[in-house]
Amino acid sequence: MTLRATRPDPALHQALPEITQRLTRAAAEQHAPALAVGIVRDQELAWFAGYGRPRLDLDQSPTADTLFRVASITKTFTVAALLQLRDAGRLSLDDPLQRHLPEFAAAQERGGPVAGVTLARLASHHSGLATEAPLPSWDGFNFPTREALLAALPRVEVTIPQDSAFKYSNLAFGLLGEVVARVSGRPYAEYVLTEILEPLGMTASVFDLAAANNPYCAIGYMPDLFQDAVAPAPIAHLGALEACGQLHSTTADLAKWISLQFRSGASNATPAAILQPATLEEFHRPRYLEPDWSSGYCLGWRVTRIGNRVYHGHGGGLPGFASYIAFSKTGRSGVICLANMWPHPGLLNLATDVLESLHKADVATRSAGCASSPPPQTPAHFRRLLGLYQAALGIPAQIEFKGGLLRLAKSPLADYVLHAPALLEQTSDPTLFVVRGGRCSGERAEFEFDAAGAVLGFKLGGFVYRKLEPR
Repeated sequence: MTLRATRPDPALHQALPEITQRLTRAAAEQHAPALAVGIVRDQELAWFAGYGRPRLDLDQSPTADTLFRVASITKTFTVAALLQLRDAGRLSLDDPLQRHLPEFAAAQERGGPVAGVTLARLASHHSGLATEAPLPSWDGFNFPTREALLAALPRVEVTIPQDSAFKYSNLAFGLLGEVVARVSGRPYAEYVLTEILEPLGMTASVFDLAAANNPYCAIGYMPDLFQDAVAPAPIAHLGALEACGQLHSTTADLAKWISLQFRSGASNATPAAILQPATLEEFHRPRYLEPDWSSGYCLGWRVTRIGNRVYHGHGGGLPGFASYIAFSKTGRSGVICLANMWPHPGLLNLATDVLESLHKADVATRSAGCASSPPPQTPAHFRRLLGLYQAALGIPAQIEFKGGLLRLAKSPLADYVLHAPALLEQTSDPTLFVVRGGRCSGERAEFEFDAAGAVLGFKLGGFVYRKLEPR
């Protein structure tokens, strides 16, 4: 186990006993030859633990630089490539697939129209497309070539209506890889390597690798159904389906991929940022939710809800390898779990358990900090704004300065809210504040003052709020 953080992290230290106990139990119970786990805190890999042996013929533990096949985590990079090409004006996410892949027009419309198969629906598993190509693949781990897949498109089926249900499709992402290649004019793997992996410094990550010839790559194993034994798994290239799961990566490299998801503002203006802030938000925005809102799917990312917390992530499984990465945007924390055995139970639960432990420790640490530190002082130019306001029809709201932020908040005098809660962001004009969040996000709250400088009220969203002075 290695602590790698370059700055003090009391919450991580507090959470580690619970996390290490959970990981030790998982490593013992799940019988994978090796388990590698990394914790990301904002922009760094803050902690790593390696259990077992990535190669049973060598007495060595996995490190943060051990290569694993990460399988369907590849799909998140495929979506990033699409978003880059969209931002460059080369395609639209609403484009029908056949616009970039005319051969797809011959596909069968058994459950839905071919024209409804758009890039966005493919990227969020709501295109209705069949799960796999109509060709030999998983049975013999002999996946189709590009030429074979294109020739088989007349046998591909749209099996259910678009948007009617979540329907996972490896075929969908294989075809998205072909779109990336055609639109960019470069092979899919070359595009992702040069436009995403290399700028992020993910230099250990590769698409094409023979594990037996690379001393840094874990060997993949398959479990025996009837005994505690494993056997080396076949090494199979996914061929035309590489965009759905061909990537090999390390804990250290995947930490950089997770850290990208937390970038915003000025830190995202560098060439290595890959995706602009608005595009990152789009990348993370759920497109579909299950009826109970417990989970959903974005463009390439799964979302899981636990209480009032939402975790983004994606897993993968290929012969010999299982993987899962997950992150909390609000907590700016992420987890990487890599194992060299598949099928493998429980990596999703393991990753979310670690994030839950980190969340609990973060809350406890913040509470302790609040108890011992004085609250931030209200800036003098905000003090006159504080207080209770009322709009027409008796709608109350109040302006307060708490947690270092000026807020439009719900009044304790009534349960009804209209424009609150929201943040008020000051502008160069002392009478204007930009609203962030809520019904009027992005609009301006315009304050009115009397001759002495006292606040009379403010206008927002078609309403005028008048300040109520104590009687």
